[in-house]
Amino acid sequence: MTERYTEPLSVRLRGRDAEQRILAEALGDARSGRGASVLLTSGPGLGKTTLLEHTRNTAGGFTVLHMAGVADEADFPLSGLQRLLRPVEPVLDRLPEPRRELLCAALTRGGVAETDRFALYTSLLDFLAEVSADQPLLLCVDDADLLDDASLAALAFAARRLTGTRVVAVFAAGEGPGSALVPGVAEQVLVPLEDRAIHDILTDRAPAHLSSSVRAALVRAAHGNPAAVLGFLAALTTEQVQGDHSLPDPLPLAGRLRAAQLAPYQELPERTRQILLLGALAAEPRVHLLLDAADGPHLSVTELEPAEERGLVRVDGDTLVFVDPLLREAVAQGTPAGRLREAHRALAAVTDREYAPVEFARHTACGADVPDAELADQVAAAARRAKRLEGPMPASFTNERAAALTPDLDERTCRLATASFESYLAGDSARAARLLGQARPLAVSDRRRAIVALIEAEFDMRDSNAIDAAERLYAVGSDLVPHDRDLALRALVRSADSASYAGDPVRHAKAAELAVPLVRPDDPAPMRLAANYLEGCTISFRGDYANSTPLLREAVRLSHEMTAPSEMVWAGIAGLRLGDAPFVRTITSRAVEAARSRGEHAFVPSALAFLVFSEFWSGRFPSAAGTALAGLRTSRESGQSIWATQHLASLAMIAAIQGDVDTCQIRARAVTAQAGENSLGLPSALAAWALAVLDLSRGNAAEAFFRLRSLVHAGPGHGHPTMRLLTAPHFVEAAVRTGETEWARTSQAGYRRWAEAVESPSALALAARGDGLLAAGEEAADHFEVALSQHRVCGDDDVEQARTQLLFGAHLRRARLPGRAREHLYNALETFERFGARLWVRQTRAELRAIGTADRGPETPSTGELTAQQQQIARLVAEGATNREVAAHMFISPRTVEHHLRGIFRKLNIRSRVDLARLLN
Repeated sequence: MTERYTEPLSVRLRGRDAEQRILAEALGDARSGRGASVLLTSGPGLGKTTLLEHTRNTAGGFTVLHMAGVADEADFPLSGLQRLLRPVEPVLDRLPEPRRELLCAALTRGGVAETDRFALYTSLLDFLAEVSADQPLLLCVDDADLLDDASLAALAFAARRLTGTRVVAVFAAGEGPGSALVPGVAEQVLVPLEDRAIHDILTDRAPAHLSSSVRAALVRAAHGNPAAVLGFLAALTTEQVQGDHSLPDPLPLAGRLRAAQLAPYQELPERTRQILLLGALAAEPRVHLLLDAADGPHLSVTELEPAEERGLVRVDGDTLVFVDPLLREAVAQGTPAGRLREAHRALAAVTDREYAPVEFARHTACGADVPDAELADQVAAAARRAKRLEGPMPASFTNERAAALTPDLDERTCRLATASFESYLAGDSARAARLLGQARPLAVSDRRRAIVALIEAEFDMRDSNAIDAAERLYAVGSDLVPHDRDLALRALVRSADSASYAGDPVRHAKAAELAVPLVRPDDPAPMRLAANYLEGCTISFRGDYANSTPLLREAVRLSHEMTAPSEMVWAGIAGLRLGDAPFVRTITSRAVEAARSRGEHAFVPSALAFLVFSEFWSGRFPSAAGTALAGLRTSRESGQSIWATQHLASLAMIAAIQGDVDTCQIRARAVTAQAGENSLGLPSALAAWALAVLDLSRGNAAEAFFRLRSLVHAGPGHGHPTMRLLTAPHFVEAAVRTGETEWARTSQAGYRRWAEAVESPSALALAARGDGLLAAGEEAADHFEVALSQHRVCGDDDVEQARTQLLFGAHLRRARLPGRAREHLYNALETFERFGARLWVRQTRAELRAIGTADRGPETPSTGELTAQQQQIARLVAEGATNREVAAHMFISPRTVEHHLRGIFRKLNIRSRVDLARLLN
């Protein structure tokens, strides 16, 4: 092989630290007069030539002789040695006459008599010693396996005898019996680079706008080969680099690398090459199937022996394994199209379409010469089976292949649209948009155009203005009513959902008015669940909780037989409106599991969002924080900005409950900005609620009152009717503290109507607490006692129970009943400390001091004093993470991390990260 893979000298070598140390030690040996020799061997593109160039350029003070073997000169004896020594020919005059004459004659004539070979080799050794007399000598011989035999033998003889000289010889050769190529010389085999090194190479060479998903795809496809990844990168357009256009499949190997990979393959017998081609195209190359596909009844595994002997493949049981995965790609890419199609057809004939539908569809489609309706139907059937067996993404690829084979434009539109939606379900929004763009201009019927519009609107629903999405989905649903009741219902429920995210009950009711009559009593359970959910939410928005409750409970009942994540999420929302946090946690956890197991990753962010609600309402703040962070990450990865904003709002609320002022305010400001752009009333209201909770816990009731009052009349995009209901317990507390009792009574009346309609113990407890705040004397105490009894029935709202005890304790203190107050305040303090709600801890301790009671025990420097977020930061820092790494992990700013660290050090009575690591490890 004469191909050479180089990179500019300004680029740092990546992943070759061990090899660089070996070569540096060899240079050091030559400087010290000990001499050394090294043989580098590897497959094509792994960096032998780059290492040689690095060695030459770091050999300061050396005379450097460099040469590479050339296949065209392999038959000319000593031609390589002559090229290597030519730059230092004048030094020949220093040799004694017989040795000079022998060496000159050999290099001129291309050989010597067999009896003079030893003399020739020793003359060469003396000559190299003379060259190194002035300064050390470095010999670099690249592609040594392509040298003529006489030159290689002479250099190998010298390399074995460099001890005591100032000469270092470095050989590089392709894979094979390297130690036999240069016997007696230490061999260093270059293995494929680690993924981290390939990432570093891309960082050095790629444009700054390289998409992270593209980067990951290039690293996977390179299999540790630096030449491969640089070739992939060079073949991409700007749009592909940025991730705006899909990558070629497969990624094309650079021409020289492909030729180098194919060189040993081309030398194999025809039958062996045929089987290897089939193996390169098969997803799981089973030897018995490859032999069947090769159409040779008398073929056996012995046909693979020539490839095994050359180290190209190995047979592992019944599986053919390519030693270098890039050879597999090179074989497929280096084969003419006609032969590729024949091979695919042969593989399709032996592939079981029932158990390997994706593989069958791929070979069928790739083996077809022209669009074929019958083949397209077979591939479409395989796509349906693939979705059941393997999930939406394999089904999407298979439907795309079916579409390519489909001659009828309307049917092709349907299959492309299906492939697009399945790709979106799997979380690949960019590919989904590309496929939908292909389908849109092909739609000829009203039904197909409406379906394409529905899919496009569903995409927009998760990443655009919520009010616009609601209007668009309503229009699509209206268009679908004459064609498909089920799809029309789906579109209208999605329209209502978008209206709900916006906090727009009018548009929600409009969608429900058209959707609910579409459902009949004998329709499937998912349709009936959707209708009950939709109608129940609409009636609940109007404040008619008594009539909404039966509908919402029917949706919850029907959810037990649901398997699709979307229906489970709807049931979870119904459960939230019923105040049933345990059910919400159960059903949304099922939805997350179902979405992940079915490969429908697009539903994960929404399911996690409502799971977070149930977790922080039941006091599971560490779990809620982890869920919200996971939801934020998956939302951003799948391009669902709507849910990213919602998860950020949840994180703001969790920070408020934990008393993390800076983090809560930073997150709430970000939510407000994002919600304003997309008319998102739900997260906007949640962020306002979080700030109000923070104000209340800091003792600023007036600010909390004005903040929550602003939600009462907030329009779509700024507030939400349900959030106005759920914030009522905090609003009543803030209003009572500021003397705004009329506002408090109005809000309390609405909340009590809801609590009594849904009969949720936690809601009834908060309603009783509100009554206690509005009452006086023993009447207030009775209401607080009722509230605590309802909390005990619920058993799943520890933080709200502690807040009730704090408020009850404060009431009892003012009523001059310190003994009764102390009991409730101690219980509240214990709960707040357990959950890391530090501002409420401060309030409770202030109440205890006001009745002349000291806190229980001194504050000790234990991690139990840290908030949940501080504990997470402390653990990451103790494990060695930097502030920037902690900030990236937790989606906060490095400055916030530094602020928390100061607080952690103060609470734990330590001074440094080292102390923290010692304490926690």
